[in-house]
Amino acid sequence: MFHAEKVFPGVTHISDAMGVSMTLIEGTERAILFDTGYGTENVKAFVQTLTGKPVSVLLSHGHHDHILGVRWFGESRMCSEDLDEFRQRTGSLQRMKVAKQAEQKGVLIPEDFMSVCFKAPEPILFDESSGRFERTTVELGHMQVQVIHVPGHTPGSIVLYLKELQLLLTGDDWNPCTWIWFPSSLPVRRWRENMKDLIRTLEKEHGQEILYVLCSHQPMVRVAGELKAFLEYMDNERLESAPAVDMGVPIETHEIRKEPEGWTLLFDKEKK
Repeated sequence: MFHAEKVFPGVTHISDAMGVSMTLIEGTERAILFDTGYGTENVKAFVQTLTGKPVSVLLSHGHHDHILGVRWFGESRMCSEDLDEFRQRTGSLQRMKVAKQAEQKGVLIPEDFMSVCFKAPEPILFDESSGRFERTTVELGHMQVQVIHVPGHTPGSIVLYLKELQLLLTGDDWNPCTWIWFPSSLPVRRWRENMKDLIRTLEKEHGQEILYVLCSHQPMVRVAGELKAFLEYMDNERLESAPAVDMGVPIETHEIRKEPEGWTLLFDKEKK
């Protein structure tokens, strides 16, 4: 069952039954769906109850909890650096894991969940830049969306910026619980500097502060000050002293927590 919340004019944040979020961005002529969830429910049919405009799909990165719902659309776009991740995460092994998670949550999956074929996304063509970051701009009709390549959570992670709303959509490049421990994730210091540089670049370019953030694993809008404070808190001293945690994989994963904010950063300490 989906839950939708209109958080700004033209921006609807949607959560699926498995608990991950995606965002519908509408202009006067067309719309973008940023991510598609786990694919256990027909997200296309749900989105059609929210808008009658043509919808194109952008995928923030190649992990299963954001891409499996693309089955309902067929066509999609993502950064080419994550296409291999997409192929792996739409494979039968990953789908079996998702089916088990769904069963544990009491979520029914489609009968063809294990057999449906996925069409590989088209690569995003970046034809502009924001500082050192590749980007392209999508015009939706009185709503411009900057699509920016910001490697971090994965090599092909993208974020979206809506300058009219001073709103940054971070995908999994930042959540209050941020994971930078995957084999394909960047070294944690490079991720941190990419995010800081992105903020500086956008604020300088547009002459205004980023005020709001939408995350892929949070149901509501966050203030951008929280993102900035999170990045400052995860300094080199804390990275060096962070305790190890067992994630059940052969990766030297370490963790920084901050309460009562509920912040967590998980990262591979060996990756430099």
